[in-house]
Formats: sequence, structure tokens, C-alpha cells
Amino acid sequence: MSVFHTLRATRLSIGRSFRSIKGKIYSGITALSGFKSYVPERLVIAPHDLHTADAIIAQEFYNGKYTLGGETIQTNSVSPFLISTKNQAWIKELHSFTWLLHFSANKDILSDSHARILVRNWIELKPEQTSKWAWEIETTSKRLISFICHSIVLLGKPDPDFHTLLMRSLGKHIKILKREIINTPDGQPRLLAHIALAYAAITFDGHSTSLENTAEKLGLELQKQILPDGGHISRNPGVIPEILALLLPLKQGYMANDLAPPEKLLSAIERLMPALKFFRHGDGTLARFNGVGVTQKDLISTLLRYDESLGEPIKDAIHSGYQRANLGTATLIFDTGEPAKGELSICANAGALSFEFSDGLSSIIVNCGKPAIHDKDASQVWRTTNAHSTVTLNNTSSSRFENPGTAGRAISGQVFTNNLKMEYAREDTSTSSTITASHSGYVREFGIRYQRSLTLDSDGNRLLGQEWFSDPNKGNIKYTTKDNIALRFHLHPNIKASLASNSETCLLETLEGEQWRFDCPGFKVELVESIFFATLPRPRTAWQMVIHTKAYDKPEINWALQKIQAKEAS
Repeated sequence: MSVFHTLRATRLSIGRSFRSIKGKIYSGITALSGFKSYVPERLVIAPHDLHTADAIIAQEFYNGKYTLGGETIQTNSVSPFLISTKNQAWIKELHSFTWLLHFSANKDILSDSHARILVRNWIELKPEQTSKWAWEIETTSKRLISFICHSIVLLGKPDPDFHTLLMRSLGKHIKILKREIINTPDGQPRLLAHIALAYAAITFDGHSTSLENTAEKLGLELQKQILPDGGHISRNPGVIPEILALLLPLKQGYMANDLAPPEKLLSAIERLMPALKFFRHGDGTLARFNGVGVTQKDLISTLLRYDESLGEPIKDAIHSGYQRANLGTATLIFDTGEPAKGELSICANAGALSFEFSDGLSSIIVNCGKPAIHDKDASQVWRTTNAHSTVTLNNTSSSRFENPGTAGRAISGQVFTNNLKMEYAREDTSTSSTITASHSGYVREFGIRYQRSLTLDSDGNRLLGQEWFSDPNKGNIKYTTKDNIALRFHLHPNIKASLASNSETCLLETLEGEQWRFDCPGFKVELVESIFFATLPRPRTAWQMVIHTKAYDKPEINWALQKIQAKEAS
């Protein structure tokens, strides 16, 4: 690690420690003073959960089979809250109780009774003693929202003892969220906490005194985190449907109470909806940038039914740092922005100038995406530049992370170097859309600037690319031995690929039978095994087209991807 990287990492560590100490002092003071638990008497409404319910999953829970966080664990007769596993995603999802919606789908006495038993079991086991993640703020926020949304299931049967137990637990949730929110990392976890408190304010009988204050704090957080183009400040497109799925029922909750929804809430929804369409491919998946993993297609379809604009997605998400071209049946989405900074970059990828391309219902060129099961302390190859459809120079990622390493070693934490100096331009004509962008992520170490230009024809049947390498001042590269280029195009697992005899051409075929031809004159195209992380139940093997060269010898690479044949209808 260079001296610069060491100093940067040390600064981040000191900053986090200071905030942690400050938060603990605040938590201690509030715990001793005014933050007494508010115990609601009853819930006046139950906001609708927009996620898709599956009664079969509730039945599997009844049989002791818990599929959470991308992993299935058979608990047999043991309480799931006593199960020990290294899969943090499984534990967090278990303690979030987001799975309660599946019990709502059954609508029978046995299922409702099992849901109440699980909730009672969780409360009585004192979860803070069984898992350190139980009261983690994001998990706590999701659990409070889930308890509220599915309160009809939980409180449908008269049971005074359970009613009192649950109400006290809900009050404890509010106390903890209010106490810990100041110590919450910037970004989605803090926003979730504000949304959870807003849910409580509109649903708890007698809690209306805090309604205005809660709405104002949520509005300010939405204004801060939802960018003018609808993207999230983390640049993770996967956050968009998660937030929309919570804000839409919240809006309806205000209306159910004969209250006008806050303007900042409505404004956030109006920005988020076009952004959701911006990142969506024709097959219903979200483009795999900066933390996007498996797409909940059913949820996105549900959310789009609430779209009142019914317009086309925007082309230029300038604030989020992405570009889109949607011509014919083809969709091109291009990352032209710098990674998020600080705590917002925990899921940021080193994918500068990567792109995804789809045609109709087929994703063709993709990024590898985020795996369903991952550990922030383990190898995170999915975050490296090698896992994206872009250029890697000297097997080095374009952005650096805490504990930096090569693609084969563990990397984790925040992005702590940000020297990309991104530039971009766009030209739309009647015959094509051309997007040109560049970054300087390799200038400090290797003295090489990288520029990519993508042109999509108006019928969507041809995508042209130009990769150009120069010195920092856009001149010719001076002689160097550290200029090994790997230009990667990761293919979706459903794409069949075969190399032509000339080694400069690769033939691609989609599941629908559409055929495409990739040409890179003057360069050898290699087909190398890849891995597609963004799928369940486990990652799938795939192919990637790779072009190796040296930037000094060949500072320009031109390639073309063109549709050549459509399978005849049977």
C-alpha cells in the first residue's frame, strides 16, 4: 500500500472512530434522560406491503425450512432465532421479519397463529442476547415496518397478553431508532430509520403529536438522499425500488388518515419513478451497477402500476452519473459517474465506464452484479473493475478500496481514492445516439487516461465502440511497460457464444434465437469463463469476451456489435 493510500485509510478510520464515540455518548445521554419508550394502545391502520407474497414460503417456515439471504437452513425443532450461521444476510433477513408478508398470503387461522408464535418467540428470547444484528438499525427499521404492515395477521385473534407484548416491543423499536439514528451511517440505513418512524407516526393511535415533526425530518432526508434525477446518493440503482416500495404505502397511509401527504414525500416519489424506468432493461432486471444484485421483478412490475406519468425514461441522469439510450428494442446503460464517497461507497464498484446492453427480453452484455450471499470481510471480486464490462489496466481496479488488493484478494470497505475526473458528452441525432466519456483513474499510477465512445444506431441493431488511451493531457502515450490492457465484455449466462476462425469475431445467440456478431478488427478476441453473481440460488457460470493489448502499441480499439439474424417463428 502506498503512503498516500495508508494516510487516506488512517484518516477514514479516525473519522469513523470519532463519529462512533460521539454517537455512543449521545446514546448514553438519551438513554438516561428523555427517550422513554412510548407504548401505543392500538394501531389505527395497516399500510399495504407491496412485495409479492408466497404462501408456500410460509408453509416451508412451518416445516422448519428457512430460505433467507440466498441460503436455506433446516431448523427442525430449534427456534430459528437460536440458529448460528456465518451468513449475515440470512441472520439480518430473519430478524427483519420482512417474511411476515408470506403469512398474510395464507389467510388462515393456522398460518396467523404460527406468525404470532414466531414473533412472541423472538420477543421473549430477548434477541439482543442471541444476535448482534437484531437491533442493527437497518434491521430494526425493516422489522418495525413489517410488524406494522402485518399487524392484522398478528393481532387478528383477541389475545390481551400478546397484544401488550407486541405494543411494548413496538414502543421499544421507536425508542431505539430515535436514540441511534444520529449514529447511523449516511445513506439508506438512515433513510430507512426515518421511514420506519414515519410509519409509526401515522399508524399508532395517540401518536399524532409527532406526526409533523417526523414528516419534516423524513422530508429533509429524502431531499438529501434522492437526487434531482431520482437516483440515490449511493449511486446504487437497487435502492430505488426498495425506497419506492415503502414510500408509496406511506403516502396511502396519510390519505387513509385524511391527511395530505407531505410535499417532500410526493416530490421524492415523482423523482424515483422515472429513475426506476431508467435503470430497467427489457427483461425486467435492473442494470447491475454499484451494488445491484438479484432483481425483484414482481416488485418492480407492481411499482410501475403506480406510475402516473406513463412517459419514457429520461436519457441523461446527470446527477446520478449514468446515461441511457433506448432505440428500437435495444437498451444501452452507461456508467459515466464517479463512485460515491465515504460511507455511501460501502457497495460502490470500481466500474467506471462500464456498460450494459440488452435487446428486447434479452440481456446481452452485463456486469457481474452483487452476489446474494456475501460477507463484507471476505473476497469481493464483484466490486473490482475485472467484474465489469470495461477496461482494466495492469490488472488494477480504477478505484481503490480500504484494504486494497488484486482481484484475487479480499477488498472491502469504502472507496478512499477518487481521482477519476470523469468527463462526458452526448450527441443524439435522427440516426444514432453517441455517448463519450473518460476517466483518469489510472493516471496517478500509470500515466494513462482512458476514453470510451459508444454509438447506438436508431434501429437499435448496431452498437459501435471506440476505446482510446492517451497521456493525461490527451496526447500520445510516452513509452511505458505498464500499459497492459484487458478490455472485457461480460455476457449474460443465457447467451451462447462461439469464436469465428479469424479470432476477431465472436457470434452470440440469445435464448429467443436472436443472433449478434461482435467484431474487433486487428485484435484477437478471447472467450474466457466468467461468473454472473446476480442470480439465485447461486452464481452462474457465463462467458466474457476479452481483448488483451498494450496501450502504447495500440492506443485505439474499435469494435462493433451488430444483430445479424432473427430466428424464424416456428
